[in-house]
Amino acid sequence: MIILVRHGEATHHTEHLTGGWTDSELTAAGKVQLQAVASKLAKDFAGQSRDLRILTSDLKRAEESARIIAARLGISKLEPYEFLCEKNNGQAAGLTETAAKALYQQPPTLKELLHRNYPGGETRQEFYDRNVQGLIK
Repeated sequence: MIILVRHGEATHHTEHLTGGWTDSELTAAGKVQLQAVASKLAKDFAGQSRDLRILTSDLKRAEESARIIAARLGISKLEPYEFLCEKNNGQAAGLTETAAKALYQQPPTLKELLHRNYPGGETRQEFYDRNVQGLIK
């Protein structure tokens, strides 16, 4: 079974910065959100003797989210992996949303797999390939 959990609210949200590879931390609200997720997962797995693993991207907000869940589930080891990072937003990483919009390149259609939204960023296909290759290693 694979359960995907997105990180909670992060400082890049409240500071109006881009997401992607902008390395931000959880806000107080984000920590509360993850405590609720962790409590729900603890309830769902109560009484089960499964070997649970927590894989996370190596971005601060993701690792912090994973630590909150791990603590609630009694898991001592996290497995951070770079391949699990969000889609690389290239030169837009760390920029304000306004500054990033100036770099944004609209795809011709919403079905484009090889379009690069930001200079130096990943295409959808590259993002997909990175994740698949990371998971099968």
